Amino acid sequence: MKKQILYWSIGVLSVFTFTFLIVQYVSKPRTGFILINDLFSRFEYKKEVERKFLATKNERQQILDSLAVQLRLLSFEIEKGKFKDEKNVAIYNYKREEFYQKKKAFEEDNVNLSNQYDAEVIAQMNQYVSEYGRLNNYEFIFGNDGNGSLMYAYDANNITDEVSVYMNKKYSGK
Repeated sequence: MKKQILYWSIGVLSVFTFTFLIVQYVSKPRTGFILINDLFSRFEYKKEVERKFLATKNERQQILDSLAVQLRLLSFEIEKGKFKDEKNVAIYNYKREEFYQKKKAFEEDNVNLSNQYDAEVIAQMNQYVSEYGRLNNYEFIFGNDGNGSLMYAYDANNITDEVSVYMNKKYSGK
């Protein structure tokens, strides 16, 4: 009888212990982390806006190159003495000032456009990462950008590849 009570007590204790361990395991928050720079560079939307940015930047550079050629020709003609009068020197100075103003404006516009595109890409990334987290029952998805905000994480918790695939499928409409 004592053995039976002992076995029964061990059995009940084992069931409670097993149940406790399962509850502890299941109630652990699901977490993961992404390598932000990797995710950013793999995102198809980022590649698309980068192509648009480079096209705009190259168009602006062609305009500047054309103005620079005109300036060099005018400078050459003035130095040769063909057009050394005050009117042509004034035209040269005006065109040179126009060139530098346009160059400065293009540089500022390029920085602003790059920042705008980056902000758009990051906003879209954030939306997709949030969706991925909700759909896959993550309580936390940490971002690691190498600045010390995430000092260590177990590699098995790295979900960068999975999130990258999800984002690009979502972006392409699949």
